[in-house]
Amino acid sequence: MDIDEAIDEIKKDMINFLIKIINIPTENPPGLNYEKFVDYMYDFLISLDYNIKIVEPKEELKELVKYGSGRRPNIIANYGNKGVKIGFNSHYDVVPAGKGWSHDPYNATIEEGKIYGRGSSDMKSGIASQIFAVEALKIMNNIKDKITIRQFIVPDEETVGNKNAGTYYLVEKGFINKENLNYLIFTEPLNPTNIGIGHRGALWGTFNLYGKKSHGGFPQKGLDVIRCASKIINYIYEIADKRSKTISKYPIIPEEAKRPSYLVGTINGGEWMNTVADFLTFSYVRRLIPEETLEFARNEVNEIIKYTENECKGIKIEFLPYYEVDNIMFPVDNGVKIISEKIKEVYNVNPSIVLSPGTFDIRFIYNKGIESFNYGPGLLELAHATDEYVYVEDLIKSTKVISLFLKEFLNK
Repeated sequence: MDIDEAIDEIKKDMINFLIKIINIPTENPPGLNYEKFVDYMYDFLISLDYNIKIVEPKEELKELVKYGSGRRPNIIANYGNKGVKIGFNSHYDVVPAGKGWSHDPYNATIEEGKIYGRGSSDMKSGIASQIFAVEALKIMNNIKDKITIRQFIVPDEETVGNKNAGTYYLVEKGFINKENLNYLIFTEPLNPTNIGIGHRGALWGTFNLYGKKSHGGFPQKGLDVIRCASKIINYIYEIADKRSKTISKYPIIPEEAKRPSYLVGTINGGEWMNTVADFLTFSYVRRLIPEETLEFARNEVNEIIKYTENECKGIKIEFLPYYEVDNIMFPVDNGVKIISEKIKEVYNVNPSIVLSPGTFDIRFIYNKGIESFNYGPGLLELAHATDEYVYVEDLIKSTKVISLFLKEFLNK
């Protein structure tokens, strides 16, 4: 049987599987239905003859989970025990669906060749693709004694952090290491004719401002943190405008992400309209380009604090970093070259080798001696979007690409 016949045989089951897992709302934060999802996956992977291990932090949970609560189970599924050791990594958590959908985010539907639902692109289609690529290969070959497949399906990618209860925990506990993996492929949505070799750096944190209450009839007696925050935020965006004139020479997608970016995502402060606010907090996200360093971004925060001290006399300011990661860029090694050939074979286009605008769990294995890259079926521009979808054609074709990639390693 050839690859097209094998893909044709598994595609209906793959689509049904994807619909099933989309319909389990694994929203993070806070971490809904994690156990329900893992229970379903456990039974499903057992039916495919995988050996399964469920690994989860217990005493470390408070340290690893800042946003959310409840158990954080990881799935490690192994198939075969010979030959080249190839792992796949995907996360099962999704961002909250929010409002405004024209399709029910957790009752997945197929319309005009698209599967709609939260997580369809980011990244439950990646889970489906990495599992069913192996199933297609099994139809074509007796592979159990020719290759080793490891599926790592993890929580808590969406809330990022310097540590997390998913991939970080598996790396720290030795479940992901260079002794048990030659390759680790992430299936995040970077568009199915792109290969990701890393991502931009980032610095996330919160600014906390402490002032003094007073009556709204004589606000001069207070220390107004809202007035202060407006100055700081304007200053941040002034810096943003200056920095945005720099355009990276690196292949970051989309084109807009080749410029440094700044975001004040949330502002919370004040208790009553007729009282001077004495506390305010706002979040800050700074995205780097490879021409910048994390240290540069930290120094920039110090500049903002100094500006505040000059402009907001008497108000105390503190910056609490939540997440810091430098630019990540893996070399273009053997695996990238092979999957490039397979993308060209299936899609009849030359693939692009790119950097992601946002960070993902590949950062945890940087410099760990494992060859790694990202390839998956989802569309980057639909990650976190209302009415998120994945094309059925891309799901099928990217699964074919991955299956052909794996086929290269049989008997090696």
